[in-house]
Amino acid sequence: MKRCLPYLIVFSCSFTILVSQVRTIKPVKTHPSTALLSAGFGVAGSVLFLSRNIKPDNEAYGYQASLVYGGAKLFRLSAEYTRFQTMDIAPTWYNIKAQTIECNLHILARFNESKAVFYPIFGLSYNTFAGFYTGVNDYLNLSSLYQKNQDVVTKWLGFNVGTGYECYFNNLSFYADYKMRLGVSEGYNQFNIMDVCLSAGLRYNIKVPSFYHLVRGTRSRYTLKTD
Repeated sequence: MKRCLPYLIVFSCSFTILVSQVRTIKPVKTHPSTALLSAGFGVAGSVLFLSRNIKPDNEAYGYQASLVYGGAKLFRLSAEYTRFQTMDIAPTWYNIKAQTIECNLHILARFNESKAVFYPIFGLSYNTFAGFYTGVNDYLNLSSLYQKNQDVVTKWLGFNVGTGYECYFNNLSFYADYKMRLGVSEGYNQFNIMDVCLSAGLRYNIKVPSFYHLVRGTRSRYTLKTD
C-alpha cells in the first residue's frame, strides 16, 4: 500500500491539473443595432359593429394610417388609426361616424426565398361608433338604454386577433391585414366578435437604432449590424 501511495498522489495531481485546464467558451450574445421604422397609409373595410350591422354587403370603408417599429428579430409593434366614411344601417341607424385607434403586436415569420413576412396579430383597440338612433326594427332592444330619435355615441374596448402579410420592395412594402375585434356586446352583455376588419396599403421603411441599442448606448460592445 505504501508503494502505491506516491503513484496515487501523482495521478490525483495530474487529474486536477487537466480538469482545471478545461474551459467552456460560451458564444458571444449579439444584438442587432438597427430596426425598421415604417410609416404606412392604406384603406380599410369593416362591419363596424357586428351585432348592429347584420345586413349583408353593408361594410364601411375608410382610410388607415399606421406606424410600425421593430422587426429586427421576432417581434414588432404597430400603432394604427382608422377613420371610416359616413354610412347608414337603415332603418335603425343613420349618419354613422366611426373610428378606431389600436396598438398591436406582430410575431414575424420570414420566408427564405422572398422578402416577405407573415405575422399573427394580437392587440387592443379603442372603437367609437356614433350615429342617429331611430329605434325602428331594433332587435337588440337598445331603446331600454337610449332614447329613440337622438344621436348616440358608443365607445368600446376591443381585443384584436388576426393575421397579416407584408412584402418588401426596397424602401417600400405592401401589407394586408385581417383582424377580428372581440368585446362585450350591448343588449346581450356577452363577450363575442364585435367587428371584422380588412386593411391593405403601402409602408415606407427606414432603418433606425434598435431598442436594445438605444438602451445600452455606447456601453454595448457586441452590437451586430444586420440588414
